[in-house]
Amino acid sequence: MKSLLFITSVFLGLNFSGCGSEATGPERVIVTGSVTFDGKPVSQGEIWFIPAAGREAPQAGAIIKEGQYRVENKGGVPIGACQVKITAERPQEEIKIVSDGGPEEIPTTQYLPARFNEKTELTTDIQSSSDPVRKDFDLKS
Repeated sequence: MKSLLFITSVFLGLNFSGCGSEATGPERVIVTGSVTFDGKPVSQGEIWFIPAAGREAPQAGAIIKEGQYRVENKGGVPIGACQVKITAERPQEEIKIVSDGGPEEIPTTQYLPARFNEKTELTTDIQSSSDPVRKDFDLKS
């Protein structure tokens, strides 16, 4: 009787812990880091980790602010090989104050070369970790 009780409790424990059940998606890890361009922090932009060709996993991204980013939404970046797409924008001209006292809408421009975004050449491999993974990108013109 004790052995039957033991086997039943082990079976139930495995089912409730997720062993043997359907996966809820790829393993993910929080990724943090810095982004610089020609030695200066990217003041504002975005970074995206896109699964390499042939991988079934979602993209993950974050805002870059003052050269720093942290991808943590939905658990972070799926582990494995990724392409990295980085965009950075800056105002096309100085901010002007309009007659009502508020700032005028100033158009921005993408200033990073296409090899870092639209035609990205950046790749990285995200490894499994219980701690956040650090990935720094020092981009050169």
